Amino acid sequence: MTFRQMPTPFTRADLAARKITSYALQHDPRYIQLVHGVWIDRTEDTVAPTPVWAGVNWQRVATQLRGFRLRRPDVAGTFWTAARLYGLPVPNRIRDQDLHVAGDTACTRVNMRQVILHRHRQLKQIDFFDLQLVTVPHLLVELGSHLSLLELVQFGDAAVSKRFGGPKTTVESLQTELATRRQVRSRRRIEKAFSLVRLTVDSPRETWLRLWLIDNGFPEPVVHPQVLCRIKNVILQPDLGYPEFKLAIEYEGDHHRSSAGQFNTDIERQQLLEAEGWTVLRVTKKTDLATFGKLLNTHLNNPA
Repeated sequence: MTFRQMPTPFTRADLAARKITSYALQHDPRYIQLVHGVWIDRTEDTVAPTPVWAGVNWQRVATQLRGFRLRRPDVAGTFWTAARLYGLPVPNRIRDQDLHVAGDTACTRVNMRQVILHRHRQLKQIDFFDLQLVTVPHLLVELGSHLSLLELVQFGDAAVSKRFGGPKTTVESLQTELATRRQVRSRRRIEKAFSLVRLTVDSPRETWLRLWLIDNGFPEPVVHPQVLCRIKNVILQPDLGYPEFKLAIEYEGDHHRSSAGQFNTDIERQQLLEAEGWTVLRVTKKTDLATFGKLLNTHLNNPA
């Protein structure tokens, strides 16, 4: 956790204490309306707790939710709002920037533009950096019908990993949440997704690669197999691997090329793995997967 300067939302009830007139609130550009009845002063910030990884977009969504809860303290962030605040990998196809909030069945309607209320029979929420959010297991079950199988597994892998200050839940908690629900849309898809969630996955693309291997008939690889490197007396952990074949698979994202430090680290790790008798196959977003599949098949069926 760290602390950053962030705007403090306020309502009309705070105008007197802030010495702000109604005229100024409407005409002074320093005051920006977040939602109906809630504003921020663009020239005034206060220190607030934030995740270490939080950026400008996180702060924007957090400020919006904090502001709305001044009007409606009975709700919590949910759907894409909660997913972004948790640091889960919201797909690029999701353009929805509305504020999504959840309440119980007694929660009254919300009649505000760009605010969407979701009602639940049982609302499960936690405090996350002074923000009320539905729990991660609750969130993933709710999003199950809005995400593909791959996207759900990517969410699950991210939620149980150490990425973005995690883990934020466990595989057991995800499965328990689903099992205790009577009516769930896309239950079979969610069950399958939760069964495919694995610990220590570093990125959504690693999840994609692992599922691609499974979908194309290859045995499921081990996530981060541990390889003892005797040269440096350290444990090497390639992205994916088949230890019985001493075969490692590395997914190379764009940052592996653009970062000189990462590039050098990758070269050394490959050399050290090869020194231990491992073969390293590297995959990028431009890899010809048909050729890669044939190459992988050769290594698995004709080990050295």
